[in-house]
Amino acid sequence: MPSLKDAIANAKLPNYVPAPAAPTAVSVQPPPASTNSNMRFILPPFNADPDSVRQFESNSPKIRIWPRPQQTGGPSNITNTATATAVSSSSSSSATVTLLPKTAVFTTNLLPAGSSYQTSLQFSKSFQLITVTANTPCEVRIYGTQQAQAFDAPRPTGNPVPPEISQNILTCVTLSTSPFLWGWQDRCGANQDIPQSSTIYVTVFNVVPTSAAPATVSITFLPLETT
Repeated sequence: MPSLKDAIANAKLPNYVPAPAAPTAVSVQPPPASTNSNMRFILPPFNADPDSVRQFESNSPKIRIWPRPQQTGGPSNITNTATATAVSSSSSSSATVTLLPKTAVFTTNLLPAGSSYQTSLQFSKSFQLITVTANTPCEVRIYGTQQAQAFDAPRPTGNPVPPEISQNILTCVTLSTSPFLWGWQDRCGANQDIPQSSTIYVTVFNVVPTSAAPATVSITFLPLETT
């Protein structure tokens, strides 16, 4: 029996032709030396940015934003000082001002159900409220002008202040649960009379219909002006 090579060589195969020679493999050129060595592929990533697209600059990304300002010197200490300058001399003197909280205490008259007590106190031209206390349930309202105090008098106790008429209404606190104490956070006020003075206007409402006892109210504040 002839071999397969001899059988194919002697056979007549008109529809067959010799297979072409295998093409020569194309060698892959290495990337240039200036390409970023951290890139996994020669094409930029999908989330391309200037640093990943422009690979010819360097192998390290660049931050293209304004540099942050350099902090110089140590921590600064703020001291509240008041400077007084004489008219007839160019010299000036400096004195340290100490801010100390103060407390204003007053007692109302008899407060029947639905009645209120209006008064004025001497605070400071501008001040920061700290706490208010009372010996009985009541509602305390503080105003910057007497006009605002009179305008707000008909508002029932417990109702919020309408936004459109809240000017010069500094605060409105209802003390209904013992201990009758309320502490403010970042609540500042100022007298808005013309000319400006140190007077502040306070109204106290009775919130207990079955009692008419007077209320003793204490308001602690921090004066922000010495005059």
